Amino acid sequence: MGDYIFLEAPSSLIENFALPSIQPRWTFPLAFKPKLEGFFNEAGLTPEQIASLMLPQAQVTEGDLLHLLPSVSLVEQMTPQVRAHIYSELGKLPENEYCQDPVLITGVSVQEWYRTSKLRRDLIDKIEQLSYMRGETLVFSDVPVLLSHAQSDSEARAIYKACTRTRSLMVRLKIESSTNIPELISYWSFGVGIRRKDIEPLMRSIADSSTLHDLGMAHILPALPRKLLYTYPSLDMAKNGQLPDCHWTSLNFYNFDASQYLLDSRLATSQVLENFLPVEAPYQFGDILFFLDSVTGDAFHSCVHLADTLVYTKNGRNVLSPWIIMKLEDVKKVYLFRGNGRVQGFRRKDIETARREIAN
Repeated sequence: MGDYIFLEAPSSLIENFALPSIQPRWTFPLAFKPKLEGFFNEAGLTPEQIASLMLPQAQVTEGDLLHLLPSVSLVEQMTPQVRAHIYSELGKLPENEYCQDPVLITGVSVQEWYRTSKLRRDLIDKIEQLSYMRGETLVFSDVPVLLSHAQSDSEARAIYKACTRTRSLMVRLKIESSTNIPELISYWSFGVGIRRKDIEPLMRSIADSSTLHDLGMAHILPALPRKLLYTYPSLDMAKNGQLPDCHWTSLNFYNFDASQYLLDSRLATSQVLENFLPVEAPYQFGDILFFLDSVTGDAFHSCVHLADTLVYTKNGRNVLSPWIIMKLEDVKKVYLFRGNGRVQGFRRKDIETARREIAN
């Protein structure tokens, strides 16, 4: 059983960031310039809107990049369909950070998502106006436009803080006197008793209790994910040159202390090839689920299977993305929206070998 909670980055973290400019900016490859008018016409912009974007003062060239500077009013006038078309193309370049990694509003409306936030009602209405669908997920990319409506510096930071808002599941295991404790312990110790001594006393004590009937899942995770769950990366995590991403998160799931070399995608891939076996559903606790490109086979996301449809994930290599628990179906909506990927499970070779020996 579980309940949804909403997380926001702590104010102490937000204070360390320079707020983005309130001038919207769309960045295209310079080679795309001859196609711009046709692209915007296809997207559904009016001739007047397109003409404003073609003005010399609305364009800045930087190396092989072309920055367009649309007005706030133009951005606010776009329909969700027009926005989705344009931002899908912008999301292909990392320079368009809020289009590539937008605010994800999963499972509920904008009004419900921000209901408990500190934002003014008109700001929430503005987010609703500027949101659009990316596949099956409602997303929001116009952080600069929203910041242009701030009435003070403190409110601007409150807006930026609200844009880090993320929904996570807080999950509890139901444990009663009738629960099959040996089976439960076996599952949460990878099926081979690797962590039995860590979780058995707690599970048995709750089963024997007359007042307690559930156990927070965070208490039975391995040491590192237990420490990181529901938190945001600290700034000192950047001392290694890169912030933790999904692959670092998944491959460090079993470790007491994080292996920082897993920040390197080449070394992370090497560990998977050397130490893991591909497996199919039904997945077991600790299996890593890689989201693979159907054409290249490259992994563009990974998360860790916990139980049922629940996974442990970090959605993005940035300081404003926390470690959370989500339903796999929601993660698929976030990462498979282009229809060009699939999910493949991997299991540690030593765990799978031990399981087979026990089964025999």
